[in-house]
Amino acid sequence: MKKFFGAAALAAFLIVPGVASADAASDRSAAIRACRAEVSAQTGVAIDDVRLDQARVRGTTVRVDLDVWRDGQLQNVRCDASRDAEPTIIAISPALQTASAQ
Repeated sequence: MKKFFGAAALAAFLIVPGVASADAASDRSAAIRACRAEVSAQTGVAIDDVRLDQARVRGTTVRVDLDVWRDGQLQNVRCDASRDAEPTIIAISPALQTASAQ
């Protein structure tokens, strides 16, 4: 009986990190999509010109670093998003210059 409970505890311990990783991965993916869309909208560039550099899950937020190509120039942009069911953009830095209306 002791061996059974020991094995059950070990199995639960091994399964729990996998579940937490799945949530972090889906939160990360959702934050990347939200940040790319928001940066694309603010700059007026095509979403294909907003490229992922890296993303890190940090507690209750996801930090997404993006490369934005505009007029042949590279701009590095950092976007912080919440880890809610629908990610909310918390901050974008540096402040983006929006596209001029033509």
